[in-house]
Amino acid sequence: MVGSVKLEYINRLIDECFDDGSLDLKGKFLGDEGIEGLVESGRLKDVEDLDLTKNKITWRGGVKLFEYPDFNKLRRLYIGDNEIGDKGAIALAKSNFTDRLVSLDLRFNDIYPTGGVALATSEKFKRLQILVLQENFTGDETLQALAKSSGFISVRKLNVYKTGVTDEGLKILAKSKALKNVKHLNLARNVIRLDGAMYLAKSKTLEKLETLLLYDTFVPEAGVNALLAATAFKLKTLRLT
Repeated sequence: MVGSVKLEYINRLIDECFDDGSLDLKGKFLGDEGIEGLVESGRLKDVEDLDLTKNKITWRGGVKLFEYPDFNKLRRLYIGDNEIGDKGAIALAKSNFTDRLVSLDLRFNDIYPTGGVALATSEKFKRLQILVLQENFTGDETLQALAKSSGFISVRKLNVYKTGVTDEGLKILAKSKALKNVKHLNLARNVIRLDGAMYLAKSKTLEKLETLLLYDTFVPEAGVNALLAATAFKLKTLRLT
């Protein structure tokens, strides 16, 4: 239970930061107690866009938030630069509002394969169009699980920048029918070499791919040429170092 002074502060923040369905609390450093206050306020039912980026939230606050039963309108959740970890990710995968989300930003949250795979194997994200896992430790396991899951069929933008992805992850991704609608794919800052580039270039399912970010990887010129010559998709943007 949050004290009355803290709850008064949270209500004042909501009054100041809520505008036309959007609650922007980025960088307010609320911590887990502040998240508990948000939940206890009972004022999240009309929030469509919720930005909790950089708020020192751990799995404890994450679980409290994700178990909130009255997110009636939430469609976009930005909770990057926190520390929800695997426990938080697992709770999110089970939450009752994820079937309405169209955008989810989880960047830099200390999530490992256990949490990443829990998200990837959930069947509740079928409306999600934007998924950002940037700078977590989710690795090939999570990317492969996403590639095999039917729960992310609507994803148009997938960001797995610096998540420990290797050529092995791309081998499965390149065959994915579940991610066939991806248009923008960020694979930068991963350990990707010629094999990974060739898997993508030979893909027969990633037909809608338009933007591919591969900077700060190890893709050689032969891989670049293969991607540019790919027949399944025609890149509008290919960024390398």
